[in-house]
Amino acid sequence: MAQRRPASPSPRPDAGHAVVIGGGMAGLLATGVCAQHFLRVTLVERDVLDDTVATRRGVPQGRLLHALLPGGLRIIEQMFPGYSRALETAGAVPIHVPGDILMLLPPGWADRRASGWTTLSASRPLLELMVRVRVRANARVQLLDGHDVTGLRADRGGTVRGVAVRSIAAHASGTLDADLVVDAAGRASRAPAWLEELGASAPPETVVDPDIAYACQVLRIPRGLDVDWKALMLLSRPPVVPRTGYLFPIESGHWMASLMGAAGQHPPTDPEGFMTFARSLRHPILADAIAGAEPVTPARAHRGTANRLRHYERVAMPDGLVVLGDAACAFNPVYGQGISTAAIAARTLDECLRRRRRQAGDELGLTGLAAKFQRRLARRNGGAWLLSTGEDLRFPTTTGGRTTAGTRLLHRYVDRVAAASTREPGAADAYARVIGMLSRPTSLFAPGVVAAALRARTTEPSAPPPRAPDEAPAVGVHRTGRTR
Repeated sequence: MAQRRPASPSPRPDAGHAVVIGGGMAGLLATGVCAQHFLRVTLVERDVLDDTVATRRGVPQGRLLHALLPGGLRIIEQMFPGYSRALETAGAVPIHVPGDILMLLPPGWADRRASGWTTLSASRPLLELMVRVRVRANARVQLLDGHDVTGLRADRGGTVRGVAVRSIAAHASGTLDADLVVDAAGRASRAPAWLEELGASAPPETVVDPDIAYACQVLRIPRGLDVDWKALMLLSRPPVVPRTGYLFPIESGHWMASLMGAAGQHPPTDPEGFMTFARSLRHPILADAIAGAEPVTPARAHRGTANRLRHYERVAMPDGLVVLGDAACAFNPVYGQGISTAAIAARTLDECLRRRRRQAGDELGLTGLAAKFQRRLARRNGGAWLLSTGEDLRFPTTTGGRTTAGTRLLHRYVDRVAAASTREPGAADAYARVIGMLSRPTSLFAPGVVAAALRARTTEPSAPPPRAPDEAPAVGVHRTGRTR
């Protein structure tokens, strides 16, 4: 993914009011963007928010493992300089991929000599809190927590002019006028129904459901642990083995163990069942690691993780309303794309607002913004959607999608790239950059990667590869600070 270029002229927030619905990562990042373009921004959130690291009702997936991929981390750092340092100070763990991680791909273990990338591993509440404290510190932002948005307000021409809100505790209702409403309410977004109430069309939906369920548990990392890895990723091997297991360090000296099962093979949450499922993964290393770890929390389950794409780019969007984050495009979380796609959406909104301001002679020109933004967002989400749904369609029980001859051909090629990634650092680096949302999936068709794929052999070694020695040369793209 290309680095963001400085925009010119810079935004001048001298007028206007924006309302953002939803205080999750997508809403917080959108609020940060809007604060650069509007005099006032009101962030409306159902939950009561504080400055503690705690899961909350509005983010039921908050207890699950979350990946802050480098593609998203770079954007957040650009929006909030110092975010990475503060996150690490709060306990987030730097991880180099693949040097610090044992990654069992479908054809074998990923080559750990690749240049790869470094990111930070932490719990979802900590990742969110470090953004929220920065958003709240902005004098242009008002946080209206404990409130629910119950509908849109529009003028006779159909332009959205604000929202209706309700205090959950006081049961009192009111309205907020707005020049722009940003719906970042997640999977529970009511924007399709609201559009119909305004006489517009609800967007068509595409749902691809691999029937995946999760079970996650926080454990204390055993003292004196002597291993050459920081994290484990044991991927499924569809269609034969639909079970996946991750083990990542988070703050406070803890591990987050995450077990995932597709095609109806769902992990249990009772201690014996959880461990039995871990033992059923493609390698015993994860089960062996957590067998000696002290549980900090019980295992918790989560479902409702289908890929869901609402095609707002295909309907006539009223001016004054944009929809982003999971409210527009939600992914199966196993691929860790959610936070990074939310960051990409926020950057896309920023680009559209800047462009509109330039076109309007440095005024806040919003006419036509909504339609333009939704079309651009759909294109930006395309690669992540292709990756997520393409992999999920490997399971024959997946519903909502169709496996075509082209899909099967793509699967065979990606399998060969993955096989090359087990033996060739250059191929492993290209593969890792796509996973990290630093490069587009089309980068896997670069000549060097194609040549490696043609040479690939699909064998699965029994022993994980050791960490590459410090003197091993970096291969491929710029090396991004491997942590030792």
